[in-house]
Amino acid sequence: MMPELERLAALARRAEASAKAQKLEKETQLAVEKLRSAEEKARLASKREADEQPAWKRELEEAEKEEKLLNELVQKIVQYRFALDADSREAEDQILNARTKIDTKRKDAKTHLDDIAREVEEAQRELTAARDKYQNLRKELDRLLPELAERFADSDRLIAEAELFLPSGQIKALQNEIEQGSLHFAILESREQKAQLMIWIGRLRRLQASNPARPTEEVQLLEMIFRRLVSLSKQYMPGYIDAFQEGYTADWDLYIAEAQEQLRLASEQSRKERELRQLREEQSLREVARKKLSRESALEAISDLRAVISSRNLPDEGMDDFNNVLLRVVNLGGSGEPELLSLVRPFREQINGADFRALRKHLDRIVEDESREGEAVALRERYQELISLTRGRKALLVGGAVREDARRSLEQTFEFDELEWEPYESSRPAALKSLEQRVKNQGVDFVLILKDFVGHSVTDRLRPLCEEFQIPCLMVEHGYGAHQVGETLRAGLINKSA
Repeated sequence: MMPELERLAALARRAEASAKAQKLEKETQLAVEKLRSAEEKARLASKREADEQPAWKRELEEAEKEEKLLNELVQKIVQYRFALDADSREAEDQILNARTKIDTKRKDAKTHLDDIAREVEEAQRELTAARDKYQNLRKELDRLLPELAERFADSDRLIAEAELFLPSGQIKALQNEIEQGSLHFAILESREQKAQLMIWIGRLRRLQASNPARPTEEVQLLEMIFRRLVSLSKQYMPGYIDAFQEGYTADWDLYIAEAQEQLRLASEQSRKERELRQLREEQSLREVARKKLSRESALEAISDLRAVISSRNLPDEGMDDFNNVLLRVVNLGGSGEPELLSLVRPFREQINGADFRALRKHLDRIVEDESREGEAVALRERYQELISLTRGRKALLVGGAVREDARRSLEQTFEFDELEWEPYESSRPAALKSLEQRVKNQGVDFVLILKDFVGHSVTDRLRPLCEEFQIPCLMVEHGYGAHQVGETLRAGLINKSA
């Protein structure tokens, strides 16, 4: 082909493409206008559905309930018509009037609901057609004139908004919301998680109920969303949600609204609890800081007190200075400081008065603990020969009310592996059977019975049983102190064998 013809062919192709592009651009502009109109119509239809449909649904439900009640009343009137006499005509008139009003109410509700559904369906159908037309033109326009894409950016965003008025778009929006929400689901409180799951499952059920004959791909997507919600429910277990059960039905608009209110209340409660926890943590931190500062001051005052003690001939002189500095330590919260207690213990008898009550209790407790330790050492020395027989053994103490401090003291003094104190009440026959079973199981090495705190039935039944299984059964004549128990053990384990 001649060069001239080739150039003419190229010019012709460019002219044809330009003409088609110009035509396509105009068609796209018209499609945009149609899309905007359809989107506005769908928006208004959706708003009407949200505003009016719940009230008409309640009206229809009320009519159904009234009809059910009317039928029940009619049955009663028919059953007892012989007792009506002159009132039978009035009853017939009331039945006729009530039925007429119920039928009118039902008819009006159904008419409005059908009109709303028809308007929504028509708007969705028109919007779907406008969306498909626009998207097809945009693809062709991008192919021929990609530089015009920016001019239609607003229209592209309108498509995304319009999708929310279509079932397919609502399904995708719900799926995206669940996926985004699941990223932060773990930080919600349990009651918030339950309410949020109720909202999502309610919206899913509403979509499923709105169109039983929806396309296969939408059905599959809804099933995928359901499995995702089940997975979240099993993972976090916020509580039973009835809408997950197959066959469960409800007024889904009302169900969702109630769940949203539950979420609002739960979120508000969680917010208040978080604020309260934060306030307590802040107060705790301030208290820790205050105590730290106070302790540092108290330690400084203790150093001053040490200087007073070393420079004065206490308690003969200098007690006023001693008390003044000691009061400063106490007021700074240093009453329980080990360093202070060690320092002032030699002057315990001189420390008196209401200002030093807490300090005096600490000092008295130290003396009591040392006294008990001394008594324990003396007891262990006294019963050293006996302890060689009780060490590492299991003992059962029966009777009275359990005192843990006394039980622990006995266990430590005689170095039992375990000392179990079992109270006994004659009003509980099963208790004695339980004691007998433990002896039979040979789970103890000694049985000690507190004679003052049990009846004869315990002794009469346990002692022969212990003899049968060769388990020492010893009677503690009075009380349950270490001395009484020790002498009982000595008599039963050492003196008897001797």
